[in-house]
Amino acid sequence: MSAPAKLSALRRLLADRFPSVPGTGAEPLAPPARGLPTGIPAIDDTAGGLPLSAVTELVCAAPSCGSQLLIGALLSRTRTTRTRVALVDSADSFDPESFPPDHLAHLLWVRCRQTAEALQAVDLLARDANLGLVVLDLRLAPEADLRRTPATQWYRLQRAVEPADLALVVVTPRAAVPSAQLRLVLETSQPTAAWDEDRAALTRQLAPARQRQRRQLLTGTG
Repeated sequence: MSAPAKLSALRRLLADRFPSVPGTGAEPLAPPARGLPTGIPAIDDTAGGLPLSAVTELVCAAPSCGSQLLIGALLSRTRTTRTRVALVDSADSFDPESFPPDHLAHLLWVRCRQTAEALQAVDLLARDANLGLVVLDLRLAPEADLRRTPATQWYRLQRAVEPADLALVVVTPRAAVPSAQLRLVLETSQPTAAWDEDRAALTRQLAPARQRQRRQLLTGTG
């Protein structure tokens, strides 16, 4: 490995293990200059929306923690702006009947049955200039698949979106994406009584914790 490659690998390692250490590129900073609005105040006001040309990880750490509400908000918001969206569904679990038909008119739904298929699909779609948002849903991915996915694959996705004007969101059951510029965590389950409440009101109440926000992405070597 060349000296620049070793230095890049060391910086990635430091950024992942010590995200608050200055100089690693991982320190919390002001919201990015360019972001995709979500319509959720807790994200738009504090993080500036979803960073464009970058990877965002949404960790869903508890059952019924609001990930469907957040995906619905993204579909509604991007429909308003006529932004084209792709959803890569790693476990074929997306339920289109849960959303108003008009919110799906701009959506490309890629149904997969294996994590490897989903990763291949998102690698292709992340390079599509016609898309403004790509969501990779790995909530139901087997733990073994997440463990086997090498860090180089996540950095490959990072490099794929850097020249593109889109936001890539990876939804996971636990933190698994080392190249994520922004990491949000939903960790509180919605009470059963909330199921009968107004969906828009519940969406506005979502308050994912901001676990990481980097100034710029580090360069991978894979």
